[in-house]
Amino acid sequence: MIEESQKDQDVSNNNSSDAEEFAAKLTILVDKEGEIVYNCDWEPTDDGLLGVASIFYKLLIDDLGTKIFEEIKNQCVLNNAETDFMAIENIIYKYASIDSKGDSVVVPPDKITSI
Repeated sequence: MIEESQKDQDVSNNNSSDAEEFAAKLTILVDKEGEIVYNCDWEPTDDGLLGVASIFYKLLIDDLGTKIFEEIKNQCVLNNAETDFMAIENIIYKYASIDSKGDSVVVPPDKITSI
């Protein structure tokens, strides 16, 4: 069971040596042209299905992205790389302001069930 972005077949090949260690994995990379590529792979077992469901639950419902971002911030502080973090944060704000110039929804549809 593999779902891949169209562009990057090599993502799974680069990480194939550790594939046996995980029931499920999601790999997200940015290529040199700035395009985001991803690969989601799981074992065809109950553990694999549970693993991929857990990944997406954490991403979509439990704000894993925010938690990862906070961890990156903490690591930047520990490594005296606050300017790197501020640059990353400014780029994110720039992307967000570009996206918000179109039609905006006050509550995203995927969050309606949690209200």
